[in-house]
Amino acid sequence: MNSDTHGRQNGFTLLEMVLVLVLMGLIAGLTLPFVVSTLDRIKLQSEVRQIASALQFARSEAISKKTLFTFNIDINQNQYWLAIPKHEEATQPKQLDETVQIVDYQKGNETITEGTFMILFYPRGNSSGGTLRFKSLDDKKEENIYAVTIDPITGKPNISLLEE
Repeated sequence: MNSDTHGRQNGFTLLEMVLVLVLMGLIAGLTLPFVVSTLDRIKLQSEVRQIASALQFARSEAISKKTLFTFNIDINQNQYWLAIPKHEEATQPKQLDETVQIVDYQKGNETITEGTFMILFYPRGNSSGGTLRFKSLDDKKEENIYAVTIDPITGKPNISLLEE
């Protein structure tokens, strides 16, 4: 190290280094919960978009193949799959991200919170309709609940954020 005019060496003292590290740790500790909650919300949004896309695909396939298509969901296993009952064909079940949970399925006055159920898509583009609700498992306050509503007349899915 070089000496300045007064005989003192240039550089940082141990105290200055420790102080900078403590400040960096404090900043990281304060921002981490915000970053984690943002990542969980992004995962939730991504999964909900994938579900809406799969619902739209089921509708399109029902129209193009002129046959009944079903969108099947197992709430307990947190997974979904498509099927053509007439041909006894089904796609491989798609597992939702472990941080995302299906809250329920609402259709009319009926609410399903467990088990397996299906949403029907008919060759004319219409469907059995209903609303699927999703939340992040890490969201203890349940502030961000997303709903995918399937219009029974058009069969088209619509995503909305339900703020509780």
